[in-house]
Amino acid sequence: SAGLRHAAETATAAQGLSDRPWYDARRLDIDLLLWRLHRHDEDGVLAAFVDRAIGPLRAHDQRSKPPLLPTLQTYLAHAGRKAETARELHLNRQTLYNRLARISELLGTDLDDPQTVLALSLALRARRHVA
Repeated sequence: SAGLRHAAETATAAQGLSDRPWYDARRLDIDLLLWRLHRHDEDGVLAAFVDRAIGPLRAHDQRSKPPLLPTLQTYLAHAGRKAETARELHLNRQTLYNRLARISELLGTDLDDPQTVLALSLALRARRHVA
C-alpha cells in the first residue's frame, strides 16, 4: 500500500539522523524529499547544490580549526538565536560572533537572509545523502 511504502521510505530517509528515541514523521518529510531526490539524481544535482551551499565550509573544516559546520548547524537549529547557540556550544558570545562572521565570509552570504537560511538548512540536511 502507499502508506506502507511511504513509511518504509521515511524510515530509510531518516537513517543517519542523530539518535533520538522517536521522530515525528511529519518533520521527516524534508529528509524523505531529499532522499527521493538523491535516489533519482543521475546528474548529481543534489551533490552540486550541497557543494555550492556549504562546500567552502567543508573545505575549511578539513584543513583548519575550529570546525565551522557544527557552529552553523547549531545556529540554524536555534533559528538564529545567538545566546542559545553560544550556550549549547559552550562559547562566549564574541567567539560565536567571530565564527558567524567567518562563516558568512567563507560562504559569501548573509546569515540573516531567510533564503540563505533555507538553502543552508537544506544543504546541511542533504549532505547525509551525498558522499
